[in-house]
Amino acid sequence: MKILLINPPSENVVLEYPNEDGEAYLETDDFGAFPPLGPLYVLTYLEENTNGHQLFFKDCVGEKISHLGLKKIIQEIEPDIIGVTSFTISLIDVHQVAKTAREIVPDAHICMGGHHPIAFPFEAVQLVEFDSIVVGEGEVAFTQLVNALEQNREITEILGVYTRESIKSWQKNSYNDKRFLGNVMVPPGYIDDIDTLPAPNRSYIRHIKYHSTVGMTGDLATIISSRGCPYKCTFCDVPYKRYRPRAVGLVLDEVEECLAMGYSEFHFYDDLFNITSKKVIEFCDEVERRGLSIHWDFRGRVNNVTRESLVRAKNAGCRMISFGVETGTDEGLKALKKGATIAQVENVFKWCRELNIRTIADFMIGLPFEKSQEDMENNLAFMNKIDPDYAQISVLNLYPNTPLFHQADEQGLIDGDRWNAFALDPKPGFTVDHWEEFVSIEDQVKIQKKAYMKFYLRPKYILRSIFNTRSLYEFKAKAKGVLQILG
Repeated sequence: MKILLINPPSENVVLEYPNEDGEAYLETDDFGAFPPLGPLYVLTYLEENTNGHQLFFKDCVGEKISHLGLKKIIQEIEPDIIGVTSFTISLIDVHQVAKTAREIVPDAHICMGGHHPIAFPFEAVQLVEFDSIVVGEGEVAFTQLVNALEQNREITEILGVYTRESIKSWQKNSYNDKRFLGNVMVPPGYIDDIDTLPAPNRSYIRHIKYHSTVGMTGDLATIISSRGCPYKCTFCDVPYKRYRPRAVGLVLDEVEECLAMGYSEFHFYDDLFNITSKKVIEFCDEVERRGLSIHWDFRGRVNNVTRESLVRAKNAGCRMISFGVETGTDEGLKALKKGATIAQVENVFKWCRELNIRTIADFMIGLPFEKSQEDMENNLAFMNKIDPDYAQISVLNLYPNTPLFHQADEQGLIDGDRWNAFALDPKPGFTVDHWEEFVSIEDQVKIQKKAYMKFYLRPKYILRSIFNTRSLYEFKAKAKGVLQILG
């Protein structure tokens, strides 16, 4: 059989806070283009656990393939099975892909995977262009689906796979499993031992140049050393709370495979890389034991950092760390359930500066406890105090299945049912909700723009940034970023 996995085009992504022209201040691709590891993992597992199939993968975002271009590709391949990865904010494009495929190959089995069916399983399965959905991680579930279809067996007994008929029983019976957030409403197909999964086969995407706006090259590899996050931040909807690490040796085997393919810059895309400082040190031990010379960065939490782990990381090639600081007071951090303190934030950013590890500080405004524009500006003043190398300032987005979303819905600040209606009938014009109890979204975006300019246009910052630029790519990326901020 011919099996095609698709990361859809991003022509109709739900905007976070559009202006009067329907455009966003900063688009998602302003921060870079990253490999879609989810479908790559699924494809690689399928490749190693089935025989005789022709496998295809199209990353329409990375390759800048339009819906019209994808139509031609589907016509050329004529796949028997199509898997479409999804996020709820990209649902219009996901739906369009399925409609196009159904017109071209009406007898193909079309399956939706990714994040959206986890969040909205009952709505996702009602989109008539899809024959099935996968709820949870897709490696095992999608492979079992392919095998069942090949052998003309029933698919509804596969854990995590649902059809319009098979999901009906769960609409009457609530699902409760303490490993997951309450929004997981049907038994999902998650994988506890992720060491059983092969590393993603990057030959499907090696012709695509992925990059980060704050990277050092235009050819980036992303890797995960774990799945899941045990923390319960009030703005996060990661559904599976159990932290599942990969063996360090397997992670570094994957790094060496990437080095052989010509990659030299690595971004660890875990929800949480530094679950403990011990894990970071063990990783660095293995890097040094193998004698690897690599540039790498990760996303981490300040409360799990020691100075020793930073010293070891720097010596092992760590170039940069992104920390979710979010807000500038202990009271705010407690309200967001960050599990960190301002003292920890200040210490970690001080240590990173001393060790010459670059830092990204992620901040949010529009939080429930910010009751005025002054509160937001005071929050962002802390950003300038810790003086990271890069700052990312977001306006709080109220996404479904997060505690803050439910809180806003209960207070009557938003209509929580809007997303369910959108999931059943995805159409352009839908936008994300924000906390506007005290400050309008228009004023929040003005504060965001002002804060960006105040941070990045400081003479001290500009001089340091120029001095620290190490490549032509970095210079061009920084210049582009300044133009976007000024725009």
